[in-house]
Amino acid sequence: MSQYVLLRIQVIQEELEALKKMVIHHQTQIKGLWKDVGISDDDLEEAKKAVFRD
Repeated sequence: MSQYVLLRIQVIQEELEALKKMVIHHQTQIKGLWKDVGISDDDLEEAKKAVFRD
């Protein structure tokens, strides 16, 4: 069973890396998602650093 768990973790890690590569160059528009919520440029930069640490 532990072999299965390790394999599953590896597959999930590979999927995450593939997703990172897909979205890293794509600027997501948040306009209209959260009405009346103030999001500063500093907030966005902090979020980018948290998500894309590499």
